[in-house]
Amino acid sequence: MGNKKTKQPEISEAALPKVKRTPKRAVKDILFPVAGVVDSVETNYSNNSRIKKALIAMIKLRVRIIVYVALAVCLAACYFAYKSSNTATAEMSLNYEEAANGLNPNATRFNAYNISSTDVAENALKYCGIVFDNTDVENLSNAITISSTNNKSFSEGDYYISTTFRIKLNKPASIKGVKSKELLNFLCKAYKDDFYSKYTENRSILSFNIDIFNDKEYLEIADLLDIKAQQIEKYLNTRAKQSKSFIESESNETFKSLVQKAEDIRDYDIAKYRAFVIASGCSYDKARYIASLSYINKLKNISYNKDMAAYNVHNDGIRVYDDNMISVVMIPSIDEDKKSYYMSKTKTGMDYIANRADDYLASAQVTSKEITVNQDIMSKMSAGKNSKATINKANQMINDIRDKFSELSSRIENIDKTYIKYRTKDYLTFKAVNNSLFQTLHIDVLFELAAGLLLLFYFLIWLKFRKFKGDIEK
Repeated sequence: MGNKKTKQPEISEAALPKVKRTPKRAVKDILFPVAGVVDSVETNYSNNSRIKKALIAMIKLRVRIIVYVALAVCLAACYFAYKSSNTATAEMSLNYEEAANGLNPNATRFNAYNISSTDVAENALKYCGIVFDNTDVENLSNAITISSTNNKSFSEGDYYISTTFRIKLNKPASIKGVKSKELLNFLCKAYKDDFYSKYTENRSILSFNIDIFNDKEYLEIADLLDIKAQQIEKYLNTRAKQSKSFIESESNETFKSLVQKAEDIRDYDIAKYRAFVIASGCSYDKARYIASLSYINKLKNISYNKDMAAYNVHNDGIRVYDDNMISVVMIPSIDEDKKSYYMSKTKTGMDYIANRADDYLASAQVTSKEITVNQDIMSKMSAGKNSKATINKANQMINDIRDKFSELSSRIENIDKTYIKYRTKDYLTFKAVNNSLFQTLHIDVLFELAAGLLLLFYFLIWLKFRKFKGDIEK
């Protein structure tokens, strides 16, 4: 009988005892490629130091390390590219004489940080034509960085006033529908408008504040309105002399045409108001106002009598001398062009006395005219009724003149702004700064990142040789 082999029963995998997965076993499974390389290096290069072993392991793992480093660098480059798309930079230059002293064209102190003011930010968003709120204005204002382009170093006591500045904008995430470069362009435009409006010329003379009429007599208001019209005429005439040919393109107006409108307000509207006030006796306190005019006339009579007395004294002094000696004295002279002699007339001291006498007489005549005008006003105001209806009409005439002044001032300001931009177009210039690929992707930072990751991998492998090798083997 031959021996029969007994058939062993098959055991399924489910029936096999399960190996418990410990934390150390999990680390070994996860780091198996690294651990395998570490084991190999430890075995084949056992006589070398841990530093050399770590370098050898790095070389053996170069493909895996390069993939990790490249992936990290690519992610960082994408992040920098995204950040760069939301960032714009421009360079601002001040091209006027006062800038070297840190001043605006109107001699006030220049402050580059005004470009980040809320007023400028709000106007910039209006130019964009997008829907925004106060939070967007504040975010935009805080997203602006301004720095001087001067990098020079100076010894103690020295200083340098920069005339060029770099403006950097990090577009807030809350502002949608406009690119960062477009937003920066609108910001520069808004600041330029604000700069020209506030610091290039003083247009305060064009403003009209009706509060100055509080507690003023109606006839005094006529004088104030007349002074205002004269100031505007002077302002416009100065502008007309500066540029006789300048024409505002939209309205087709010139400074000279606006001068005529100011003259019309003065010669017609204000004159009509003055005549009405005098004829109707409009006054807050008629008796007091007439008494004040009477007192003014007394003082003017004193001035008139003094001027006339001085005039008579000078005339009496002149009559003492011979009439032939009063005006001129004949002296021999030579004509350089014709090379000939002639008798020239020259003024004497008596001639100067005669001129002073004329001045006194002219002053007395002006004073006499003012006295006559005041007397006429007192007589007419005394006869005027000063009724409620006339007071209301006088107030209405003041409001009408104010509206005409406001309209004229608005038209003057529009043409004046256009003229200032034309005349000072190079006072403030902006130039976009386009970053290179090196700057956009921050290549230097990417190199630093790659080097840092390589050092990190080396350090971790070096630690494995020092601390974790025994744990992985178990």
